Amino acid sequence: MKIRIDLLLLSLTILLFTSCEDTFEPSGIETRVFGRMYDSQNQLPLANHKLRIGEYNLIPGFGSAPNIDFIQYVDSTTTNSSGYFDFVFTTSGQGDRYQLEIDYNYDNFFKLNDENVFGLLSQQHRTELENLGGDTEINFEVLFFFPVNLKITLNSDVQFLPIRIREPYSRVADNLTETGVENSRIFYIDKNSNWQILLTRNTSDGQRQRVVIDMPATNNTGLSEFEFNINDDDFENY
Repeated sequence: MKIRIDLLLLSLTILLFTSCEDTFEPSGIETRVFGRMYDSQNQLPLANHKLRIGEYNLIPGFGSAPNIDFIQYVDSTTTNSSGYFDFVFTTSGQGDRYQLEIDYNYDNFFKLNDENVFGLLSQQHRTELENLGGDTEINFEVLFFFPVNLKITLNSDVQFLPIRIREPYSRVADNLTETGVENSRIFYIDKNSNWQILLTRNTSDGQRQRVVIDMPATNNTGLSEFEFNINDDDFENY
């Protein structure tokens, strides 16, 4: 009986290690990827934006998910003046997962491309390619953001500096540190939607306070400007 149990354990061990064996896609597989990056709300293409193919190796393990190692970028392209891209990449034989990736600014919800600021409406910035050896169409619905210049003056009665101002559509926060002077900030917004300006501070006893300013849609592709004077009693507890 002990011999049978030992043989069973040995068989299970061999099966387990066999199932965890690392495999790779063969080298030389050619895959075409094509599509468009376009803002249908503003009827604008995203031109001259870089896309690239990332190659990864999924390493089998005993956990719930495999480890994923980045190998290299095997190819790249840029969109043309109408926002279209169309290229063919070839597998290297070193990876088993391939992704179409776009340039991305991790500090912001939107992405930056020279003077263009845009956000993806329905897609992630990485798309796994499953149809290796065939044709894959991937279209990106984007939304351009347009500049506003906020001119904010903290009046002399404002206390508990610094005052933090958070950029719309972003995780980035900036500090206003002086009273009685005009602070100018360029932000990028969706011109078609209402938006908010949020100023926050902490009082000396730790109470959090804020000023929320509701802003209308600008409907302007050029630079919009707004001026505000903030008093101490504009801040409310929250």
